[in-house]
Amino acid sequence: MAAAPPAFTGNLKKALAGLRRINLDGLRWRVFDAKGQVLGRLASQIAVVLQGKDKPTYAPHVENGDMCVVLNAKDISVTGRKMTDKIYYWHTGYIGHLKERRLKDQMERDPTEVIRKAVLRMLPRNRLRDDRDRKLRIFSGGEHPFHDRPLEPFVMPPRQVREMRPRARRALIRAQKKEQANRAAAESAKDEEDSKTAKAEVKV
Repeated sequence: MAAAPPAFTGNLKKALAGLRRINLDGLRWRVFDAKGQVLGRLASQIAVVLQGKDKPTYAPHVENGDMCVVLNAKDISVTGRKMTDKIYYWHTGYIGHLKERRLKDQMERDPTEVIRKAVLRMLPRNRLRDDRDRKLRIFSGGEHPFHDRPLEPFVMPPRQVREMRPRARRALIRAQKKEQANRAAAESAKDEEDSKTAKAEVKV
């Protein structure tokens, strides 16, 4: 006997909002695990599935994308210093009320909006955008209320790592050698100080 799925403890009303306006006949339920995934690469794959570009029946004016369920949004990762340098801007409409929020603060406040904004900004700005947004369901943890649906885990394509260019490789080697030289100089200076203190103690 199969174990019962864990009960969903989140906001059920928000999780099921807008499902009645979606024609679910023939749609696939694709599950994305965001744990450890890079934000931009994950968002690009979600945008492809939402638009139906992975189907042979794709047409830019027809909405035939699949449902996308994203789990573990709180464990998403970013490259470089985007966690502190990336800033979201919005305006309230009042004079001088330009608001801003860093990616780190947004992750603490609501990590689901980080993925939603990244995906929506990769979609065409047309009449189909709202329908595609309704097909995107994002959860900060691993719990979701769609266990009764035929879920299909999405396998992320392997990342193609480009070979480092010769100039960048030489710069990296120079930086490593410089770091090693600085470390050796620091160790030698420390040894000299230790020897001087030892001699002073002997004289005393």
